[in-house]
Amino acid sequence: MLLFAHVGLALATARLSSRLDLMFLALGSMLPDILDKPLGLLVFGSASMGRTFGHTLLFLIILAAISFHLQDIKMASLSWGILVHLILDSMWSSPVILLWPLLGGFPSAPYLDTLSYLQMLLTGLEDPGILIPELLGLGYLLILIYQKRSLILARHRFTNNYKY
Repeated sequence: MLLFAHVGLALATARLSSRLDLMFLALGSMLPDILDKPLGLLVFGSASMGRTFGHTLLFLIILAAISFHLQDIKMASLSWGILVHLILDSMWSSPVILLWPLLGGFPSAPYLDTLSYLQMLLTGLEDPGILIPELLGLGYLLILIYQKRSLILARHRFTNNYKY
């Protein structure tokens, strides 16, 4: 999955609870990739090694336990976003990663330079299993922006009228 599916569909799940913090939910929906993509490139030497620690159940459980202990809605929203990310990435089909370290180390990935990796991601849009969630996520984001347009415009007017 790419940006629109992760962020848009995670934000759509916020309809289930009005208490979720949308900013932290959106951040959580991308956090596994924000952590793992650079880590895969820097530590493992390949952009295609983008599913490591942030895509594990252990990572989710630690953050969820912290949010439960602190009773913090921001941490809970972050954890919920990570859960949605793992579901959208179908991490159950990669149990070695999902259940790390119980089943051993992370599997190696083929070497891809960054450009080849980006090309592989964009080629994935030919797969309806990737394209449809991306379109649904984008659609929800557009609806959300339309619904929040008066709030967005009010903030824009405030910041443009404010003189330093």
